[in-house]
Amino acid sequence: TLIRSRFRGDHLQLIGFGRHAEVMEIEQLTALDAMWDKGTNLHHALLLANRHFRKHPNAQPVLLIVTDGEPTSHLEPDGEVYFSYPPHPLTVAYAVRELDNAGRLGAQTTFFRLGEDPGLARFIDQMARRVDGRVVAPELDDLGAAVVGSYLGSRGPGGLAGGFGGGYGDWFGGRGFWVGD
Repeated sequence: TLIRSRFRGDHLQLIGFGRHAEVMEIEQLTALDAMWDKGTNLHHALLLANRHFRKHPNAQPVLLIVTDGEPTSHLEPDGEVYFSYPPHPLTVAYAVRELDNAGRLGAQTTFFRLGEDPGLARFIDQMARRVDGRVVAPELDDLGAAVVGSYLGSRGPGGLAGGFGGGYGDWFGGRGFWVGD
């Protein structure tokens, strides 16, 4: 609603993902059940986000990634999903490659880390450093406010257009969402 009413010029895309990633409407996101989907396919989600960023080359991409786990699945060249826990080095490499691509497209990136898992903290910190991103570790009850605050902050002083414009991205654990500009 904020994007549609206050920032009508932003190009919003929502991508839900677990084992696979898919473009979805906001109504689909709010209707997701709490069922766990085995796999966190950051690679596939970043592929879709980068495709969206390329469709809007004059926009300033903003990527907000929310996670409670490391990436555990990726797309193989034939389109099949590969899953491994703990994360396979190739899965991590594919996610890193797509994050680097987002960085080359100019995406301003913020990671929201949920939980206290030391492995996740190391992974998120390393990913953020690669793209000069930020890391926020909100309490679950404060997540919504943190994401909206980060999006508004990306818009420049007072949340107005003129700073980084554009959409935001969000990844929510095994069943995530993200919005890209």
